Formats: sequence, structure tokens, C-alpha cells
Amino acid sequence: MNIFCVTNSELNFLEKLPVKLAGVGRRKFSKKYITCLKGKNIQKKEKNYSELTFHYWFWKNKLKFYDSNTWIGFCQKRRFWMKSNKRVSSFNDLKKNIISRP
Repeated sequence: MNIFCVTNSELNFLEKLPVKLAGVGRRKFSKKYITCLKGKNIQKKEKNYSELTFHYWFWKNKLKFYDSNTWIGFCQKRRFWMKSNKRVSSFNDLKKNIISRP
């Protein structure tokens, strides 16, 4: 399972989660983050579409490298795929309850 967390800024707490990091926007990102600046992209529309520019880039440039049995998901820096509807009250709760496999 591959969950890509799309963000417009580098955040230390994201780097501790079991997700792949994707950076969007004009900022420079460290090598921990995938960006959608190369390959077929719609970066010029980023101002209006933000994380959707990454979704497009992934579809056009990376999806072909995954087989049909691979689960792929996308989340945002404040919205995650969780195992239950339980309210998360700490980072440890988040880390424990974030989905990391189908």
C-alpha cells in the first residue's frame, strides 16, 4: 500500500508517519518529498488547484509503474486515512491509527 501525503510545506511530524511525502507549491523541498515539477505536469495551475496538481502528475508520470494489485491513496497534511472514526488526541494516536495497509 502506498499513501502519498500532499503538503505545501515541509513538516517534521509528517516525516514520522508511514506515508510517502509529496510537496506542491513554489517552495523547495528536501529529498524526502516527491515534487511534481518534472515530467508531464500542470504546475502552472498550482495556484488554483494545489494538491490536485500532484494527483495529475502522479497519474501521468508514475501510475504506470505500479501493478493493478497495488493500493494507492492520497491524503493531505491535515486529513489522513484512519483505521476508525475514533477522535485522535495526540501524535501517537495518529501514528497508531493511520492506515498503512489494506
